[in-house]
Amino acid sequence: MKKLILAVSIISLITFNSCSGTGAFHSVMSYNLDPNMPNLGKINAVATMDSVGFEWKKIPEGTKIQGIYIYRGDPLQATSRFQRIGTINNIYATHFVDTHVDADNTYSYVFTTFNMGRESVPSERIDVRTPGSFPAISLVLASRVAHNIIKVLWKPHPDPSVESYVIERSVNNGPWMFLNKVKGRLMVEYIDKFARSRSSYSYRIIAETFNKIDSAPSDATAPVVM
Repeated sequence: MKKLILAVSIISLITFNSCSGTGAFHSVMSYNLDPNMPNLGKINAVATMDSVGFEWKKIPEGTKIQGIYIYRGDPLQATSRFQRIGTINNIYATHFVDTHVDADNTYSYVFTTFNMGRESVPSERIDVRTPGSFPAISLVLASRVAHNIIKVLWKPHPDPSVESYVIERSVNNGPWMFLNKVKGRLMVEYIDKFARSRSSYSYRIIAETFNKIDSAPSDATAPVVM
């Protein structure tokens, strides 16, 4: 009895050229490269600190396309190895969001279309830089209010997405250590009841958003000597 064997490459390497050099991207399953397959054309991108969103025009009706592959690589390398990060199996989709990014980084993307074992050539490479962390809190003060008790006050962060503040402390000019977290953008004080005599204490504050994105640390307070 004859058996029909479908040979599928589990790992493939497809190379492409761009204006910035030669790169390569890896897919989980190998499709035959078809230069006649249409790709998505112009793709728009917008970035926030923790995500990159893409938008393109709807694939025309009757186009023989099953879906879309999204690949991402590192533009800082001389030769990038692009990895598939997404598959869209709906030709009516016109958006994709990459949520696995960090603030203040540059990422490169290409998109392909696929259909029945064939894959288009990659789109033009899209280089996207995510914004840096939002500004630090501008004012932090610390003062001794009682025996072994220090009160820390700061100016509320102007960004409405701030959910909480992380308080860090340095003892005797030592390393910064997590002390506590307070919730609420307008909660702007912390009482440190764990100060000890014959030591000095400095404090700094980090704002944290609902999406768990941290601001840069504030400037340190002047040391409070107990």
